[in-house]
Amino acid sequence: MYQKISDPWKLLEKNKSGLNLNYQVILNYCEQIRFSKTKTLEIGCGYPQISYELYKKKFTVYGTDISKTVIEKSKKKYPELKNNLYVSNFLNFFLYQKIKPDIIILSDISWYVLPDLKKFIEWYKNLKKKTYLIHSLAVYGKKKQKYGKEYFYDLNTIKSYFKLKYLSSGYIENIDSDCHTFFLGVNK
Repeated sequence: MYQKISDPWKLLEKNKSGLNLNYQVILNYCEQIRFSKTKTLEIGCGYPQISYELYKKKFTVYGTDISKTVIEKSKKKYPELKNNLYVSNFLNFFLYQKIKPDIIILSDISWYVLPDLKKFIEWYKNLKKKTYLIHSLAVYGKKKQKYGKEYFYDLNTIKSYFKLKYLSSGYIENIDSDCHTFFLGVNK
């Protein structure tokens, strides 16, 4: 996708103009649970804008994405992060265990990894170390949503699917009738 279109979801553009409220919620969650030398892992980071903002706030950040193209471009765009960005599939538990994150961020990737999400949740719940999970995802409601509604379609069904201990959750209703959901959960 990134080979043919440099910013397929216009995230770079939206964030420049300050329109990406999703990022602000995630950054706020990270600040609330921050402690000394907090390590974050943004899985499916694309252009790692969230990780870069956290880096500027002195978090130790890591990002992964399945797209070699976007990781190569990101290493040039964000040279401070180049040693902490990896081309990786979603279920690369070996890499995640090597990083040992305190916070894992899944920002708008769940629709792309639905068949593997249960395996990820099982792995996450079995981590020995207390680890926070920040999840954000646009949903469209049971009647309008076409893909993935057998998994979830609103905040309540997302929380039922993940079955975590939740510290915070909520959603934002957008003008165009979709809804952006958020939660901050913990495995211990």
